[in-house]
Amino acid sequence: MVIQNLQEKNITKDSDVNLNFLSIYHNKLKLNCKIYKGNFYSDSFNFFPITPDNFSFLEFFMWGEKIKYANFFTNEFYLNFNKNKKNFKEFKDVIILGSSAADNYYRNLITFLPRIFLISDKNINLAIHRHSSNKFRNFLKNILISLGIKLNKLIYLDDDFYFFNNSQIPQFFSKEISITILHQLLTKNNDHKTTKLYVTRKNSPFRKIINESDLIDDLKSNNIEMIDTDNMEIDDQIKIFSSAEVVIAPTGSALANLVFCKEGTKVLEIRPQYNFDYENIFKKRYSDICDKLNLVYYSLDADPIKADKIDKNSEKYKFISSNVINKSNYYKNLLVKKNEFKKLIDQF
Repeated sequence: MVIQNLQEKNITKDSDVNLNFLSIYHNKLKLNCKIYKGNFYSDSFNFFPITPDNFSFLEFFMWGEKIKYANFFTNEFYLNFNKNKKNFKEFKDVIILGSSAADNYYRNLITFLPRIFLISDKNINLAIHRHSSNKFRNFLKNILISLGIKLNKLIYLDDDFYFFNNSQIPQFFSKEISITILHQLLTKNNDHKTTKLYVTRKNSPFRKIINESDLIDDLKSNNIEMIDTDNMEIDDQIKIFSSAEVVIAPTGSALANLVFCKEGTKVLEIRPQYNFDYENIFKKRYSDICDKLNLVYYSLDADPIKADKIDKNSEKYKFISSNVINKSNYYKNLLVKKNEFKKLIDQF
């Protein structure tokens, strides 16, 4: 026996299962959201709910690549899950928003956050991963205040499975829908001066521009301001990206802030050279945002340079294969061809 996946057409036919689904409609977004409410088990990486009757709902709770869910439907998983579930820690009356186990800003923003706007309760306990930064936690609290929702408690989940009693978990949205939600509900119409931005990764362990100092004069001559989003609260990142007319950055999660840019903003992504199929998940991550919001996208491939040693056992990288970290240019630093860079930014 294995975990059974129920498609939407089968959910509506099963009255007992269907009763556990709330349907929430957001008037401004013209968007409907399914929320599972009841008793269920969930891991704290995929946040994939499984009912006590061993049903799952891949159509509503899948994000990222489908292949990573294959394990949930194996006999080995089923046997191990049923053997151990009596020992899972229990939480009651919780809404599971979830967050990236590696505290990845792109993933928190694009995958997890948009669902917060479809919560209908006005008094909640909210579950996220323990590795979430204080910056992200504070941002969530500010959003809930703006929505008129009282947060009783943040529940912090470790890398494990849990049993949730009388709790809720909102469905995940496609990347395109998430971009729309964030752009419509969080973009700031503010008086911040229009600006041209260069986003540095100088404090990152990889994908930093090692000859960044050689680019400073060209940035200054084009009135391009250097910022480091690591030192900025999320609300401040939203404000400055909402006002930007140019964004230049090496590939990195800070470019998730493109969802807040206005139509016509020019974007230059300085990318690593990709060589493997498994890197496809990164190739169009930010150009897809530009396409969706009618931003003007440019790219510049940089030469890979070996990065500083990465602690593969740290919480941030422990889910990534050592082989990938060793071989992929995504985990290397970047050397920019100065003449090509200058030629591009002179157009901005």
